Amino acid sequence: MPSFVLDASVAISWCFPGDPVEDSPYSRKILAFLTTHDAVVPGVWGYEAANCIYVAFSRRKRITAQQVDEFLSRLKALPIVFEPEDLWSTVALHSNACQWNLAAYDAAYVELAKHKGIPLATTDIALRAAALAEGVKLL
Repeated sequence: MPSFVLDASVAISWCFPGDPVEDSPYSRKILAFLTTHDAVVPGVWGYEAANCIYVAFSRRKRITAQQVDEFLSRLKALPIVFEPEDLWSTVALHSNACQWNLAAYDAAYVELAKHKGIPLATTDIALRAAALAEGVKLL
C-alpha cells in the first residue's frame, strides 16, 4: 500500500468527533485516506499522542475515560507503521530543527517524509512550511 507520514496533530483530532476546531474536513479526509494507504510515523509519535490524550483527559477535561478507550481502540485498528530511528540520528535532528525553526520532534516528521520520499499529513502551519521548503509533498 502506498504510504504517507502522519503527524500526531492529525491523529489526535480524531479523538474529538464533532469538535468544530479538531474535527475538520482535512482530518476526516486523512482518516478516509487510511483505508487505502498506510501511515508511517517517527518514534516521537507515540509520545506526542500519549501527551495529547493526557492533557485532554487529565488537565482540560475535554474527554472521558471511555472516550480515551474508544479512541485508542480505533487508533490501534488503523494501518500506522512505526519507523524505528537510530539514537544518534534522532539527536542530530537539532540541526534540522534549527534550520527549519521547528521543535526537534516536529523536525522528525519532515525528515522522515523527506527520507522516504512520501507526503506528509499535518495541521501544523510551521511544519507544513518546513516540509514545502524541503520539497516534501503535503496531503
